[in-house]
Amino acid sequence: MYDEKVTPQMVATFLGFTKQLDLPADWNDESHSKLWVYNLHYFEDLLTVNAAAKYDFHIELLNRWAADNPVGYGNGWEPYPISLRVPNILKAWLAGLPLQKQHFKNVFEQASFLSNDLEKHLLGNHYFVNLKALLFAGVIFNNTRWLKLAVKGLMSEIPEQTLEDGANFELTPMYHSLILVDMLDMYNLSKAYPKQVPEELTNIIEVYIPKMLNFMQLVAHNDQGVSFFNDSVDGIAPSQARINAYALALGFALPELDIQQVNAIDSRASGYMVATHSGNKLIFDAGNVGPDYIPGHAHADTLAFELSIGSERVFVNTGTSQYGLGAQRLKERKTLSHNTVEVDGLDSSQVWSGFRVAQRARITSASASVMCNTVQLKASHNGYYKIYGGPHHQRSMFLEASSLRVKDELNGRFTQAKARFYLHPSLVVTLINGNLRVVGKRFELLADLTGRQAILVKSNWHPGFGISKQNNCLEVTFSNPNNLIEFTWNAL
Repeated sequence: MYDEKVTPQMVATFLGFTKQLDLPADWNDESHSKLWVYNLHYFEDLLTVNAAAKYDFHIELLNRWAADNPVGYGNGWEPYPISLRVPNILKAWLAGLPLQKQHFKNVFEQASFLSNDLEKHLLGNHYFVNLKALLFAGVIFNNTRWLKLAVKGLMSEIPEQTLEDGANFELTPMYHSLILVDMLDMYNLSKAYPKQVPEELTNIIEVYIPKMLNFMQLVAHNDQGVSFFNDSVDGIAPSQARINAYALALGFALPELDIQQVNAIDSRASGYMVATHSGNKLIFDAGNVGPDYIPGHAHADTLAFELSIGSERVFVNTGTSQYGLGAQRLKERKTLSHNTVEVDGLDSSQVWSGFRVAQRARITSASASVMCNTVQLKASHNGYYKIYGGPHHQRSMFLEASSLRVKDELNGRFTQAKARFYLHPSLVVTLINGNLRVVGKRFELLADLTGRQAILVKSNWHPGFGISKQNNCLEVTFSNPNNLIEFTWNAL
């Protein structure tokens, strides 16, 4: 977000960091982070809820950007920022922003530059938004070459990047929501310009959007926020409520998932499993790292889970506070930052650097079922065995109306294993004489850990980029290859 006056004192806030801008220098000042500078070039403020009241500011900002960023120079001319900025400007114009001839000329130059600099070396969400930008520019400027590039690429990438259960193939709930918005935007464009957008592209978008809406709901918490598997946090993608409203406005029916029902959902294409029971929701990552050729947003979180009791998040993974390189980014990708089992201080998949994964865990078995009013989710992986010659890890979870049992089994050689359970920072957590007590607004959760090597460790939860909130982590060290913990709760 920006303030509403383009002055030497203009202030911008992105990713939890606020900076008084010094333009033109700050267009390319990466001293805080490159991602922060990228956000400065996205121009998402053009689409803010009160955009109509800010038209003068937005026009002045566009003028300033064009004057300060000559063609091909700096961060603003890299393909990813262009790919977000071009549709944002054109969407704002379609919504009423009074662009002038020089603005269209500048946007045309950006699209032309992008058309010769597509990110085919990265693929994934980068290439996808490249194609979306060319589709918008091709339609608005009636440019046949851009349209052909966009349509050909999207006809291939949509089925490539969308799994059978509707999940985006990078398997991060946050990016799934972002790509879903892209799909809705392109569908909206196709309905506004039916003669320019080929029917075959409109049809394939129309087929995949309902699947994507279903998956978004499946892996969201009861508060409608995204679950924190892989590179996912709240506040980057639009909220589920806003996405649903957009989909409804375009004529799509919304999926229904009754969390009061006793239900086990095995979304095998993506590997996510979900259990619902009496208003509670358990989300379980029983999938492989994927896709194999672009695992940059993956974490070593195999067999991690998150749990909501009613509308309150209880067990939460650590989240993602930053991109780029560095110790903090690497720590947040490691197994020890997730609600799963770490063996001998190692990672279940070899995450390294900022966006790299070497050898990866593979799921060897998985099942989801309901038996006698109990939802059972079970899966195993071979990461520790495959990479280090250690054990296979199997996790079984049993969700009932007021309890969750987590059973971990290690089959093979190991010296030490730790199961971690990160708790939401809003909860009051104590561990006294082996008795765990967790108090929320509407529930009290208990676990008898007497005789176990169990401790509470101070940690940090990252619900958004640049945001850190102190929380507690229950850390249980295994005394044998089998470990069973039962959490029970009652309403307050």
